[in-house]
Amino acid sequence: MNRFAILLISASLCFGAPAGADDSKARWNHFSLWNKCEPLDLTVRMTGDAAKIGLTKEAVLAAVRSRLRAARLYSDRDSAMLLVRITVGDPAFYVVDISYHKLMMDLASGETNHAKTWDTGTAGTHGRDSSVILSVVSQHLDRFIDEYLRVNASACKS
Repeated sequence: MNRFAILLISASLCFGAPAGADDSKARWNHFSLWNKCEPLDLTVRMTGDAAKIGLTKEAVLAAVRSRLRAARLYSDRDSAMLLVRITVGDPAFYVVDISYHKLMMDLASGETNHAKTWDTGTAGTHGRDSSVILSVVSQHLDRFIDEYLRVNASACKS
């Protein structure tokens, strides 16, 4: 065996993923997003100067609700929840955060409430154009829907 092959094998053994890494990631994804493919409620919270650039809560709700309905993931009942938070600053700064909250029970107190188990977000500049922020919301929403459907695939088929 030549030296290059030995070096390549040695490197793969040293720098490869630890045993069980895929399994622990799958378990974490399952904990974070598994919900038997149940639809989820939607909450949108906006702060800052959104009105100055023409961004309305109604426009964000309509865009997000439409995508969730298309994926058959929208419900207006008290269940798991997707929270979309948007902060618009002046003159051109924004923060978008999308988080998934599941009903969880605290074993110590026995209380049940929503707890954030997954999130994604970004910050950037909007150039006084609300469509920039709606586009960012759509990109993060697509990521959530893809990951949610992947983790819940077996339940979504039935």
